[in-house]
Amino acid sequence: MTKRFVITGCGRSGTTYTARLLSELGCQCNHEVFFTGSRPGPGTELLARLGLRELCGQSPAVGEAAWEAAPWLPLMPDDTHVLHQLRHPLEFIRSRQKKGWVHGRFRSRHLPHFPRMNKKHFAALPLAEQADWLARFWIEWNALVEERARGKAYLRYRIEEFDRSKLNEILTWIQFPHDPDHVDQVFSELPTNVNTRGQKREDITLELLPDDTRSRLASAARYYGYHL
Repeated sequence: MTKRFVITGCGRSGTTYTARLLSELGCQCNHEVFFTGSRPGPGTELLARLGLRELCGQSPAVGEAAWEAAPWLPLMPDDTHVLHQLRHPLEFIRSRQKKGWVHGRFRSRHLPHFPRMNKKHFAALPLAEQADWLARFWIEWNALVEERARGKAYLRYRIEEFDRSKLNEILTWIQFPHDPDHVDQVFSELPTNVNTRGQKREDITLELLPDDTRSRLASAARYYGYHL
């Protein structure tokens, strides 16, 4: 029986593509439905913490891809499989800056030292300050995923190295029956830019970052297999 799973990370990391790919293969995976459209409220969280209920979607889908899922992982059923999807930090920063700082209240709730700025406030900041906040978010949200996933089956991978082999590995890991030939067909036919819009700023570079942030980012990137 296919294991329930959550695909998470810090957003703008290709989760729309991954969810679409799995769904095309018949492994139904929502994208930002349960944790966004009906995000667990304080009452639900309290009941979960008291052990009176677990967080689990009511959808027939067996999986959900959502960066917002990260804080709630400890409250998910114990057999939930966690897929931690990463993207190169510089590409994340450029992509997130293009779309703006949304869900600021949610971000600051789980990273309390982050300001509760909204999209308009963020857009008014100097570009270097925007890049600094986004770099720090990439470091700390990915660390949050690892921390909250403890005790659950956990698989981490970089979207840049996502290929047929990795897809087959994931399908086997969540115990989804699959035909390798069908996997090859769907993988080759689905475009990778399913959630790509607009032009990213190529002038967002590592040199924009303060020395301390750049050093922390380089260290975290190395840990996840990236070299800046």
